[in-house]
Amino acid sequence: MIQLPKEKEITIISKPSFDSKEVSLKVVDSQFAQKFVDQFEFGKKQLFVDCDEDALLEIDPSLITSNKLLLWESGSLKITEEEWISFQKTIPPLSPFLAQDISGKDLMLAWGKKESLLSAVESGLGTYYSRSRNGKWVKGEESGHLQNLSAIYVHSNPFFIQYITNQIGAACHTGYYSCFFRELGLNDSISFVYPNKVGV
Repeated sequence: MIQLPKEKEITIISKPSFDSKEVSLKVVDSQFAQKFVDQFEFGKKQLFVDCDEDALLEIDPSLITSNKLLLWESGSLKITEEEWISFQKTIPPLSPFLAQDISGKDLMLAWGKKESLLSAVESGLGTYYSRSRNGKWVKGEESGHLQNLSAIYVHSNPFFIQYITNQIGAACHTGYYSCFFRELGLNDSISFVYPNKVGV
């Protein structure tokens, strides 16, 4: 069975189908996440793991997700200027940012700050916060594998951002289209979702 990183927060993303844009998530400690994997009902649900093994994607057909707010779409804010100013005061110091493509496939889970979101709204590009670089990170600015956003949704309880994007090339640094390129299965099996890499 896969061993998740110890002493590290793990994000569990849950959705009713592989291509659904209805999604929820929770951030848990590594012990909780490892137990979640070890006790997973593989016959009833699907489970994927990302490249860094610090995010899990659960497909559960019985799942009912919570409401989300459409913040931005096709280059313009979908809330009033007053609501936008007020909303900015509620953004946590650091929160999960989930990128999905137009079809609903999950591409990557990263972290972002208020500045990440403000930059994304202004530029229309998938923008995050890089903890390793300690600064703003525009996905694809070096590789060319940009995320041209079509919509930004906000979720609460817990707070997280959902990008809907036209992904150019690979979302994953390994060269796969998505960071969730491995599906876990019964008897510790691991299968690859995508047969080929799309870029390195």
